[in-house]
Amino acid sequence: MQRGLWVLRRVDYYFGKSIVSLHPAEGPADPYSSFNTLRKRGPILRSYSNGGWIVTGYKEVTELLRDPRVSNDLRGNKLISSVVRFAAGGVPILNLDHPTMLGVDAPDHTRLRKLVTQGFMHKYIQSLAPTIERLVDELLDALAPDADRIEIMRAVAKPLPAIVIAEMMGVPERERHLFERWSEALLGATDFLSPALVRLSGEANVEMREYLAQLTAAKRLDPGQDLISQLIAAEEDGDKLTLDELYSNCILLLAAGHETTTRLIGNCLYLLLQHPEQMAAARRSEANLVNALEESLRFEPPVLFTARTVKERIPIRGLNLEPGQLLLLSIAGANRDPAANADPDTFNIEREKVVHVSFGYGIHLCLGMSLARLEAKIVFTKLFDRFSSLKFAEAGPNWGHYPMFRGLETLTVEARRVEFQSARKAAIS
Repeated sequence: MQRGLWVLRRVDYYFGKSIVSLHPAEGPADPYSSFNTLRKRGPILRSYSNGGWIVTGYKEVTELLRDPRVSNDLRGNKLISSVVRFAAGGVPILNLDHPTMLGVDAPDHTRLRKLVTQGFMHKYIQSLAPTIERLVDELLDALAPDADRIEIMRAVAKPLPAIVIAEMMGVPERERHLFERWSEALLGATDFLSPALVRLSGEANVEMREYLAQLTAAKRLDPGQDLISQLIAAEEDGDKLTLDELYSNCILLLAAGHETTTRLIGNCLYLLLQHPEQMAAARRSEANLVNALEESLRFEPPVLFTARTVKERIPIRGLNLEPGQLLLLSIAGANRDPAANADPDTFNIEREKVVHVSFGYGIHLCLGMSLARLEAKIVFTKLFDRFSSLKFAEAGPNWGHYPMFRGLETLTVEARRVEFQSARKAAIS
């Protein structure tokens, strides 16, 4: 079993006597050279370390993500389910013990997504803009008035997504700090080499379910305009969410919203800091800023790869993918495929058409992508309004340790306040 943990974490691919590792010797600073090397050898390659396949070509990744013979229900993958259950030590884990719409296939997925989507209608998400603006202002107002160095991840990028979900669910302000703690802990389920983190993820799942049970009971008696009330009322052809499904999918929304939005904000700012001329362009117009966010999603995606299981034999590119085999679909590899994007290893916010799969593809396309984009756009708008200059103030990027995710743990900037903001701060103090 310990070997199973190692296999899932290292994910090395053997070709004769050569090895290409997705955790190269230089660490997580540049995983893309490994993905590029793999793709040059073939868009679909056999892994002799875990008996599966890695897919790095854009066409192949998108084709398999929409193939009904590919399963997103990892309960059917003996390797992953046994490793995670071993690491969890008996603590219930989201998607294994409590399935969500992300962790099941059609027709169960179709049913759940239709019901949950009713709480994520585009018009409702856009109506949240004033609330998100207020929350970002509160976080930035909490900074010391004379601070000229700001750790962006701690100040805004990490707390904001959890707070937004808590607000959407109608959580009292005094309790929303719980969502910040739970959202961070839930990510531990993906770090298979650390049983302690997997168990903490399971414990967060249990604690949040207990909290949501109390919150849901209160919303049943006194419904409002919040997400929980909408999900309680959601109905499709006489079908409704069970309580367990409601809890599971609310937890999923927190976990998915946290890992995507936090990393989108941090990664995009980091890239703009490295390219001052593109930072200036993003400041000039909303269109440039929107394109900068999309190019960041392509160039430094919050999720590097996603796992699937083959359900039925799939003939593809002269190969046969067999039932039960693990598929590692490289989002980062697909985004950097020259067949999808010209000059893919260059960050360019003026790219005319940004092609990426950072929010997934097919039936599991991220339900919260509009919310993630809205939060990120508001954060950058507020930062640009408050600070006339932002410069990188760290010795180097401090990338996180989760193997599936790509994001910064810290990002400290030197910030020069816009003159009227400085005067406003002085008046308040």
